[in-house]
Amino acid sequence: MSPTVELPAWLEAFRPDDGLYADAYENTPAHLRALLKTAIAFAFHRWEGKDAERSARVCSPRTGFLREESSRPAAWVLACLGEGFASPARFLAALVPAILAGTERIIVISPAPFAPAVATALELSGLEDSFVLDETQTADLYEDLRAASPDGRVVVFPGTEETPRAGQKDLMHRAASDGIPLYRDRPAPSLLSLYKDTDDEHPVPFSAREMAGRLLWLHPDATLLTAPSPDVDAVFLPEEDVVLPCAAPLTAGPGMEACWMGPSPEFFRTRTLAAFLVQENQS
Repeated sequence: MSPTVELPAWLEAFRPDDGLYADAYENTPAHLRALLKTAIAFAFHRWEGKDAERSARVCSPRTGFLREESSRPAAWVLACLGEGFASPARFLAALVPAILAGTERIIVISPAPFAPAVATALELSGLEDSFVLDETQTADLYEDLRAASPDGRVVVFPGTEETPRAGQKDLMHRAASDGIPLYRDRPAPSLLSLYKDTDDEHPVPFSAREMAGRLLWLHPDATLLTAPSPDVDAVFLPEEDVVLPCAAPLTAGPGMEACWMGPSPEFFRTRTLAAFLVQENQS
């Protein structure tokens, strides 16, 4: 069973005022909020939620093996945002699977106040433990969490700079040294939109300009491509039967622009295995 991890008492002083999230939500246009809600709903559609703990025991005298396997959610997740990170789509893609995995303690930290779009994503996803911490406090929090349970996960979202700052590098090095699984977001994705300006003969849900605005709100650091490329990360289509001009890890239709590829819920679960020979176990 995953242990209950309590937040260190000192952390509460660094929790932003609730008004930050309420204001961000209210100031976000309804159609953009709807994109994030759809991405969350799609994640729940794509992956079933996991029980807190699963266990299965299989004894097979015919093969001569006995095994017992269990699966449980990680005790904690520490998500560290770099300064300037502002992609609500990639934020949700990385952390909604942790919710689906059953992880109860998901902590989100940033060295600066959260970007409004990320604050809106926090509000919609129901992630309540978010804090503004400097590099020293980040290291202290990681050590407190690891002391409470070594069964954690670290998620890193680099900021606007090409390489993570010292605090994020230190966190990744600590996690690697301690054997804590790490997921790192890849910034500056390349996005190709096949939307055209609306005309009477070929109406589309949104004009090319409107779609570009949506994509840059979801991924402010993205490069919007004007032609197919072998390095494209996602293609956005105005309708289902459009012929793809190039392969991409993600293809999304109207209303699905906030979907993104991230870790699966299994990344946030811990598996154990016990294996025996039947004859030895029964002797």
